Amino acid sequence: MNQLIQSLVDAISAGAVLGLAALAIGLVFGVIRLANFATGEIITAAAYSLILTWDLGWYISIPISIIVAVLISLLMELAVFSRMRNHGPATLLIASFGLSFLLQRVYELIFGNNVRTAPIASGLAQSIDIGGIRVQMLSVTTIVLAAVLLIALQLFLTKTSLGLQLKAAAADFKTARLVGIPAGRVIGLSFALSGILAAAVAFVLTVQSGAVGPNFGVRITILALIGAVIGGIDKISGSLAGGFLVGFVTSMLASWLPQDLTNFKDAFVFVLVIGVLLFKPSGLLIKGRGVVRT
Repeated sequence: MNQLIQSLVDAISAGAVLGLAALAIGLVFGVIRLANFATGEIITAAAYSLILTWDLGWYISIPISIIVAVLISLLMELAVFSRMRNHGPATLLIASFGLSFLLQRVYELIFGNNVRTAPIASGLAQSIDIGGIRVQMLSVTTIVLAAVLLIALQLFLTKTSLGLQLKAAAADFKTARLVGIPAGRVIGLSFALSGILAAAVAFVLTVQSGAVGPNFGVRITILALIGAVIGGIDKISGSLAGGFLVGFVTSMLASWLPQDLTNFKDAFVFVLVIGVLLFKPSGLLIKGRGVVRT
């Protein structure tokens, strides 16, 4: 029983992290139809910031990583994507792939191919006793962090003028522009929020591994894109739910598959993706079988 509960807590934690990563992608996609594969490099930049500044104290290092993530996210928009506004989603996706590979090479030039290490929030590696059951402190912290961020985002989207504008733009960007919602402000806001979420993901992953390399954010970005598509990338809640589902399933498979099959857990997830797309190509939370709007 203890092992099952520990596995469930870890799976919820993994789902929470992947849900935040998928939400970071879904926020931008909802506004400009960009599935930004370079989100992984925003995560990597935030992780490097944590590794390099942690000795200054967490109260300095964490804000620096958030600022770095937001700035890089906004620079991507200003330097690349703002110049491609009139292009289709496929062109934007290819551009994001190119930007991702470029930034990976930049990180290699600056930091080298070897990973950088630091004991980030090492106290979170301990286990705590909850009702007689031992669970990892990092798993609990991750779940709480994700819940706080999601509540804050929900309040922002429903209780503030900027949030309502972003929510309207994500629902139908063309109509939002017609009624006077400023496009540039909303697009910049979506990239900024995406950067904040990416920084949160970077913190959790860096605490887990304690090491960062040039390709640090690639795997979670691939899984987050998969999750967003499964849930329905055309809907913010769909991206979140799909990302959580993929993270949860991947973690449970890692815990319960036989030892000789654990290396194939991602393959089982891809089979799940194919099955979903066959019957619900627009995502689990999108009604009907229609394709994503462009």
